[in-house]
Amino acid sequence: MTTSLSDVPPPERVTLTHVPDDETRARLLRLGLLDGDVECRRRIRNGPVVLRRRGTEVALGRTLARTIGVERSERTDTRS
Repeated sequence: MTTSLSDVPPPERVTLTHVPDDETRARLLRLGLLDGDVECRRRIRNGPVVLRRRGTEVALGRTLARTIGVERSERTDTRS
């Protein structure tokens, strides 16, 4: 099932599957967020979504997070 990144509850793990444009895709790729599961660490009310991957946390603005499609991960291990 595909949903929006802004709707993912912490500490769920997801894979980013749809990115709205090439520039955003390139930035997320450089940050290492497109080559595997990421953990949603926090959803700040009316603010950013904080993701964790390989020990690094990145905050994505709520507007951007709404445009990114994700699929929930089958993996239940929350270590990143």
